[in-house]
Amino acid sequence: MSRPNEPVNIAAGEAGSSNNSVVEKSKFVTVTNGAYTRMVIIGIGYLFPISAIWAAFDYWKTLFPDKNIEFVVTCLYQFGSVMTVLVLSFGKSMEFHRRILGGFSGQFCCLFVIFLFRWLGLPVNVVYGILLGLVFLMSVVTGFLDSALLALNSQYSPKMQEALQIGIGFSTFVSVVYRDITKLISTSQADSTSIYFLAALATVIVCIASYVSLMRMPISAHIREQKKDSTQPLLEKQEDEQVNIWHVLRRVWFNELVIFVQFVLTTACYPAILTAIPCYTLKALAPAHWYQTILLSVFTVFDVIARFCVRHRGPLYYGNIWITAVIRMAIFPLVVLCATGTFRNDWFSMFIVALFGFGNGFSGSLSLITINEIPGLTGPELKATGRFSAVAVNSGLCIGGFVAMGLGVWLGLA
Repeated sequence: MSRPNEPVNIAAGEAGSSNNSVVEKSKFVTVTNGAYTRMVIIGIGYLFPISAIWAAFDYWKTLFPDKNIEFVVTCLYQFGSVMTVLVLSFGKSMEFHRRILGGFSGQFCCLFVIFLFRWLGLPVNVVYGILLGLVFLMSVVTGFLDSALLALNSQYSPKMQEALQIGIGFSTFVSVVYRDITKLISTSQADSTSIYFLAALATVIVCIASYVSLMRMPISAHIREQKKDSTQPLLEKQEDEQVNIWHVLRRVWFNELVIFVQFVLTTACYPAILTAIPCYTLKALAPAHWYQTILLSVFTVFDVIARFCVRHRGPLYYGNIWITAVIRMAIFPLVVLCATGTFRNDWFSMFIVALFGFGNGFSGSLSLITINEIPGLTGPELKATGRFSAVAVNSGLCIGGFVAMGLGVWLGLA
């Protein structure tokens, strides 16, 4: 039996069958290192802007000392994103190119305005309002990017889907590393933050260039052909008629529920609960919120490591991936207990955060990959599944943000 990414010969009769979808064709194209790398970079840009805002939490604490902005930003962003994805999910047209380029461009504009904050000379309350407005706008444009990118990725082989998940993990890692380096470069918080957001803008530009380059590669030939075909109303209508949304949903609903739970757990902890974990024993890391910055770094490092491990999944597949969500649910209370001060050993807190970060990268990524491996799904049905996954991811992140805010208020962390 051939591996997913190896060329496969198809008999003439099979080639004419309904199973000969664009997705199946794409799996016969060898995934080159160049294509894999470009998909990783695209994944970095997917959630990088909001990760950049989260990673600058120390700057927001200085600018707005009376507000725990991580809770508000997380909830506002996730609410806007999930509402956008829900609205888009009702549409039948899925024009990848426009939505993806529009999403990245919108993210760039939002980050550019944030970069200009220090030179605007506006009152703090006005800056706070502008920041929340930009976060909401960013959530909307990311919603456009989100729904298109997951559906686009479902048209490639599992190896390319793995690349996207690794890139998503790198988005939080890169943002935290940027913040660590810029804080070391300059002791002035304003200067280090300006350098930080300038680097963020450059990163988004690189992501846009990588997407454009990927679309020109042979591995994306079927996407270009599909784009040409979509300009012909008859062909588009025929494709739409092939997909029974409720039939697809009946087949994938449980896996979508697992994805939803995975991402509820993500934002229920990251970043708000993690940045609320106090520093007890490592006193040298207490000034300038260095301990909390290191906790974010630990989370993202192990998240990325775990995403590289998804190819070594062992017996896990779409039928039992729910086990990983149960394990993460058991670890989650330990993170909360670290934040409340029940556990007062800083090294133990780091260990728990590392464990939770590894689980986030491994099980979250594998949940999104295995759903595309459910047998019998055709190309158009996988596109629909990609849209459902976008809704599950964003609604999970949204609910998780509100869970974090509720816990923060209840436990006195917010």
